[in-house]
Amino acid sequence: MKLQRLAGYGPIASFVSAGCLLVFAMFQMVMLPPSLAMVGLSAYILSMFGWAAGLTITVFDLEWMEHSATRTRWIQAGLVAAVVASVMPFVLLAAQLGQVSIPYVFEVPSALLLGGVGFTVLVHNIEARRVRLLHGALPWIGIVSGACWLYLGLLQFIYMFTPKLLMGFVYGLPVAELIYLVWAIWMGVHLTRAKRAAAVGRPVAVSVATH
Repeated sequence: MKLQRLAGYGPIASFVSAGCLLVFAMFQMVMLPPSLAMVGLSAYILSMFGWAAGLTITVFDLEWMEHSATRTRWIQAGLVAAVVASVMPFVLLAAQLGQVSIPYVFEVPSALLLGGVGFTVLVHNIEARRVRLLHGALPWIGIVSGACWLYLGLLQFIYMFTPKLLMGFVYGLPVAELIYLVWAIWMGVHLTRAKRAAAVGRPVAVSVATH
């Protein structure tokens, strides 16, 4: 499936990403009985994948809205980071099911997941604001959200060597989740309105061109 075919699904993907992150956050607070451990693990991994995959489609759709203006190396790096982040939940699942004993087999994929999401959100909001695809508070919320996830990814990486920063992660995660939920829902609304405006504008352009 060519990436170009993903253009147009940005609004839905943004809402799905927000919903999956909400499920992800809920599973952090719920203690499931041992009999449902496998179900909980599967839902946990799938919610992480939906969160990152939804973001990937969202930022691709944002890029597609102004292709020539956003064809930069930063945007391309952000898309690569988003794809890498989308794969990491399955790496975690394989490590869990296979009971892999390789050092840092959970910490490294988790750091790549959080850091990849953070880098993607940060870069796309900076670039979208630069080329005036996004205005007002929305890109700034995205920039803060991306910085928060990058911060958590860095803490996850450092945690492999010292557990002293654990509390910074524990308190920072709910804040990052809340800011992302606000950004993703707002982005979904923004993309929906933009596509409706474009759809209304096309017949007018065609009728003017034919006269």
